[in-house]
Amino acid sequence: MKLFQIVSVLVLIVSVLSFTQVAFAAIQFYGADVDLMSGGNAKIKLTITFESPVKGFQLAVFGAVKNFNASSNSGPVDCKLESGAASIIDCKMNMTQDKRTLELNFESADFVKKVNEKNLFSLDLSLSDNISQSSANVRLPEGYALTDTSSIPSISPPTNSIVSDGRRIIVNWNLANLTAEQPFKFQTLYEPTRNLLSGWFVFGVPGIASLGALSLLLLGGGIFFYRRMKQPKEVILSVLDDFERRVIEIIEGSNGEINQRRVVHETNLSKAKVSRVVKRLQERGLIEVIRLGRTNKLKLIQKKFEGN
Repeated sequence: MKLFQIVSVLVLIVSVLSFTQVAFAAIQFYGADVDLMSGGNAKIKLTITFESPVKGFQLAVFGAVKNFNASSNSGPVDCKLESGAASIIDCKMNMTQDKRTLELNFESADFVKKVNEKNLFSLDLSLSDNISQSSANVRLPEGYALTDTSSIPSISPPTNSIVSDGRRIIVNWNLANLTAEQPFKFQTLYEPTRNLLSGWFVFGVPGIASLGALSLLLLGGGIFFYRRMKQPKEVILSVLDDFERRVIEIIEGSNGEINQRRVVHETNLSKAKVSRVVKRLQERGLIEVIRLGRTNKLKLIQKKFEGN
């Protein structure tokens, strides 16, 4: 009888520890990349790297989610989606100490609302976990610029990281050491640049126009000058995701050239994940990929970082 009781207690302890690992796992990196479309749709990519392997992950978002898919560098992921006014994503996976990254992709038309002819994007991705490093990038639709009202700021929370890729304005937030009680949510208020230009010509005299519209007209139309004030390398790195920046850093550390196999080894990522990252960097025109036997040689295109 005593032996049975001891075994029962041990089983209970293991069960509690397993639940705790799933429910309160610390997160090493939490990244969100958001593409806003002119019609109000938002495409979201979330990248979550855990401090240690977990068996499951849950995320709740306020809005109907569509075109959902999930992947992990640890292998197959079993995710269930309950989509509605509030959507619940519930994923099960088998991670290892070396492979602890989950990637979620989905779309929603519920994150953008109309406010007095302007577009308000708002997204809450808060978790009940401690997060060592987090990053969010929001790309406005082409032909749109940041704006504000007396009650709604153009950006929340505040950030001084606003750049452009030549066609679209990109707002970036980087936060470190978030506790489970701190929110991870952000918003942008934006409108077509033609509206800002129309307001300029209607009022005629800059002093009569509202300071908010005027200042953000300069941001929307004069982003070229802002980019010139920042170093080209800083601008480029600010719009890359965590994996892309890491690969660029590794190539730089090898005098601008490296074997792709070494990148796989140094990042602890799967070959498939590194291949996807390399492809994105090649499409951005940041690296050159040279076939070398059964692998590739990756070469940094230096002029991109020198602003030539």
